Amino acid sequence: MTATRARAGFAVDQKLILIGLLLVINVFFSLASPHFFAVSNYFNILKSCAMIVITGAGATLLMMTGNFDLSAGSNVALTGVVYALLAQAGVPLFAAGCIALAGGTAFGLINGSLVGWLNVPPFIASLGMMYIGRGLALVVSDGSVIVDRIPPSMLRIYQGTLLGMPYLAWFIVFFVAVFMVIQRRTLLGKHALATGGNRNAAFFSGINTGRIVFVLYVIVGALAAFSGILTAARSGAGDPRSGNQFEFDVILAIMLGGTRLQGGKGSVIGTLLGALVVAVLDNGLNMLNVLTFWQSIVKGAILVMAILLNEKVMAGARKRGLARASA
Repeated sequence: MTATRARAGFAVDQKLILIGLLLVINVFFSLASPHFFAVSNYFNILKSCAMIVITGAGATLLMMTGNFDLSAGSNVALTGVVYALLAQAGVPLFAAGCIALAGGTAFGLINGSLVGWLNVPPFIASLGMMYIGRGLALVVSDGSVIVDRIPPSMLRIYQGTLLGMPYLAWFIVFFVAVFMVIQRRTLLGKHALATGGNRNAAFFSGINTGRIVFVLYVIVGALAAFSGILTAARSGAGDPRSGNQFEFDVILAIMLGGTRLQGGKGSVIGTLLGALVVAVLDNGLNMLNVLTFWQSIVKGAILVMAILLNEKVMAGARKRGLARASA
């Protein structure tokens, strides 16, 4: 019990570190660029990270079990292409979205079946689906961007506003709130944490660990598919090459937010903060005309620091827990 409280205290500290980092970055870019500190720019930042947050909210719970999904980017590309093709054919956008969403959810079904039921390592299963999904996106689109005869109304979901805020900002609020409740108040969230903490112990305590992993892969597949629809709506086209490195951006945000790759620890609100840190950095560096090559280097450095921070937090939690237990 004492060790658990220590871990919780360190998790809060890590969120405070991210909040402090966000404040420092915002101050720096506000001084460096006169256009950074503007409401419209912050809305752009929220739009740019919305798909990462939406997918990451569910993927956080998946990573808490010690699993991950490398096929999310390919899912985004394939779903966006299917959505655009259906819209191009005159299918109503809502129906087109439902069909595309169902197809993307099938990714999660396959990943979940392979990992949850057949015990295929998550790296192998999701890597295979990553190649399959990217190949299908190129085959279905004939390797070209689907842009002709796309209805202008397709852009509304990305460009629209409600009460002065973009739809995508409301999506962030909704999905983060839903998955925070799932993580903290439901059996799915508690069992995901137990599965990642010690899968054998969770299994022998009566938790169907395979089903937990299966359900979470299905959820992540559906969220990635929804992100694919939003990506297509952003450009008004279906691009088979979209979603490139999307899965790594999601993993970066999750790990920066304090979730361990090995499982047993995670935070949906931490994933939101991690995504915001990356999005603010991208936006500010773009305003300063920093080359994308350097931006990739910055992201890589952030990922390494996130892993080191996670390990330091866990080591500190263990030491503090042992010290209190022996006191």
